[in-house]
Amino acid sequence: MYRYWYLFLAVLPLISGCAELALPGSRTILDSQTGSTLLLVTRPLVFARQRSDVAAFARDYATLVAVELDVAGNYSDYLLLYRWSTVDKRMSQPSDSGAGELQIEADGRKLVLVPLAQLPLAVEGRSELYYPLHADVVTFGYKADAATLRFIALSQRILVRMPQESLDLPFRLRGDGRASLAHFLRDEGVAQ
Repeated sequence: MYRYWYLFLAVLPLISGCAELALPGSRTILDSQTGSTLLLVTRPLVFARQRSDVAAFARDYATLVAVELDVAGNYSDYLLLYRWSTVDKRMSQPSDSGAGELQIEADGRKLVLVPLAQLPLAVEGRSELYYPLHADVVTFGYKADAATLRFIALSQRILVRMPQESLDLPFRLRGDGRASLAHFLRDEGVAQ
């Protein structure tokens, strides 16, 4: 009996080492209100820009979350954008009513995304979708396809712009979720 104990002790480090190398899987959420299923990245892309013009450690943020919505076997991919800031609201000019255009600049290529008029009910304002714990968050949704998401996931240099905002400075990558986005693309359904 004790000889098998040594075998177990020899194999245990190999098993734990494999677990550390694996990428975390995509998350799946069942929406009980609509009966749809959401597949989302395990780590969003977080972009920030310094706002030293108003305070020493103030930043504007743009968080991008890839989501696939499955409604009875019909798959749709979306990018959610949460736009928020640590800048005092009194120091920021309000966004234009038509704001929301998103420009993603990656590896010398510019992608322009136009916001949806309305988000699908299943993805609107859900904390499970990395909704920032901040008082003033503006949410935009964009229809995406697998080719666009793959280009973002594989890009080396990436930044985003919100050209309709009064301050047109780029947001630089601060929280790198590209590996999670690549894993999400492997897990998603028929939308590929």
